[in-house]
Amino acid sequence: MTETQRATANVGSAEAPRGRTRWGVAAAILGLPALAVTGFLTLMALWVLFGES
Repeated sequence: MTETQRATANVGSAEAPRGRTRWGVAAAILGLPALAVTGFLTLMALWVLFGES
């Protein structure tokens, strides 16, 4: 293998360097459920407060 092939073998790879966190994935795993729960609780509060009775 030539030097050029070794240098470009991992270009475009989605993997983070060893020991590094992929923060986008971590944020999605932690953030999306939190947003879903917050939205659900907000809708329930609006339904209780402003629902037709």
